[in-house]
Amino acid sequence: MFDGSLDALCLLPPQFGCGRRGVPPTPPTFQVRRDGDSTIELPTRLFLDEAPWHRWSSKIAKAFAEQLQQHGILTSYLHSELGVQDDGDDSQESEEVEAPAHPLQMLPYRSERYGLNADDFDTATAIDLRLSPLRDASGRFAYSAEQIRRWEATPEEQPLSGGGWVSAFTLPPDVLDLANLQNKIQQLRSLAPQAAVLVSITPEWLWENRETLGAIPADALLIRAGQVSVAGLPFAELLHQLIRQPDIPPIWLSPPRWEQQRVASVDDCVKLVSLGVSAIAIDGWMDEVFAAIDEVPEPSIYSGSPASQLDHAITPILEEYLLPLVERFTALMTTITHSPSLGSFDQATAARLDILHLGR
Repeated sequence: MFDGSLDALCLLPPQFGCGRRGVPPTPPTFQVRRDGDSTIELPTRLFLDEAPWHRWSSKIAKAFAEQLQQHGILTSYLHSELGVQDDGDDSQESEEVEAPAHPLQMLPYRSERYGLNADDFDTATAIDLRLSPLRDASGRFAYSAEQIRRWEATPEEQPLSGGGWVSAFTLPPDVLDLANLQNKIQQLRSLAPQAAVLVSITPEWLWENRETLGAIPADALLIRAGQVSVAGLPFAELLHQLIRQPDIPPIWLSPPRWEQQRVASVDDCVKLVSLGVSAIAIDGWMDEVFAAIDEVPEPSIYSGSPASQLDHAITPILEEYLLPLVERFTALMTTITHSPSLGSFDQATAARLDILHLGR
């Protein structure tokens, strides 16, 4: 009856006779509640989770990250991925690049800690404690030579040891098991007291470990499902059941691809927020953006302002491929200020998700 996305779900308008006086044209800022009842305000619920920074030069990567943050998008990166050196690093091997001027940084804290500098903790808005490895483009649980080169600031002419890939999760982990997770979270809070701490996992073992994950003192649980292809409604039902679990942290989500590898649309993402998801990764919207950034030329050595030259190259890319999607997300978010905000004409779907049934 329905395809593999969330098309069976409907974002509802106000009921007849319900006015909408005083509804602002933009949604309020997104507040992340931290341990101890303090909050962090973010401009939007959108974040960029896994950009291939190593595909671009450090200057292009930094300019791109800056522009995303200027548009209010929390962006996952390490300083080393943008070519920014630690203040305590006296090495001259790496090109000197200043830190982004608009830090909305999500720090990806990988088990191996490749490329991690002390300065990352000083500027992080959120820390992503990654418990699950991701596959690289080859399908391995590994890091490419290009990634290692960027993290370690290895000059292009110098060969890398270890071959073409370095296996992930080969070093002794910081977190031996979920029972030791609380201590690690407290350590990260001490290193970055201004940041929210997230714990991220892939969805395969999510339900089996739901009770343990519900007890962790993280500020959010990030479900990184972007490498999974699944039908939309069963996945929505899994989220619905998970969100109803007692004490589960707020859910952040990198959405899966639906059947036939369809990317979650803007409308799908707003429906996921209506189901209870707190924040949404935009990685599925970025293929055309990344391809266009691949074609951005290096700034001329004769340019008086290389940063301005890169801004003029990157701005039209975002205006064409990304900002219209961000604007639609923002616009749709202003329409779910009422309850109920979600329904379905399919009775079985409405019952499973505990939303309004629109047919009789």
